[in-house]
Amino acid sequence: MKLITWFVTWDSGILTVLGLLLAYTLLIRRHKALATLISVYIGYVMATIWSDQIVQFFAGDRVVFNSLWIKANASPFLIQTLVMIILTILLSSFLKLNGKRSKYSVVEVVLYVLFSVAVALVFMLSFMPQPMHEQVLAASHILPYIDRYRELIISLPALLIIFFGVYTDDN
Repeated sequence: MKLITWFVTWDSGILTVLGLLLAYTLLIRRHKALATLISVYIGYVMATIWSDQIVQFFAGDRVVFNSLWIKANASPFLIQTLVMIILTILLSSFLKLNGKRSKYSVVEVVLYVLFSVAVALVFMLSFMPQPMHEQVLAASHILPYIDRYRELIISLPALLIIFFGVYTDDN
């Protein structure tokens, strides 16, 4: 019974997203692994920059085009997370990283996907209000590790990109 209780938490969602993204990337879109990782960073930056204006718009405090406004009861966390996810999907779909390399190793793709999910989770945790943050960490087995090593998780992908760029060059 404890295994079932453990699985029906944030961890099940994290593992599902990770599994689907790994399968999709390995089977169909191997070349998009790096684009997705970079898109997560750009999505976070844009969600952070635009968050105040978007939250004001959905709270009904900001009018667009002199007539359009929405009054919704959406939390800043939800808005920031949705903006980051939508921008990440759009950017990774259209971002073209044409370079000398056209093939990525399985290890490289798996690491890019793992870090894409981990970095996205770090950023989502940073959007959460403190009480919600503590609640989510208490309910998960995976997220406390991601939260504890957040600086490392945010930094390692840059080193990984440099490493694979230097040691797997086609020339």
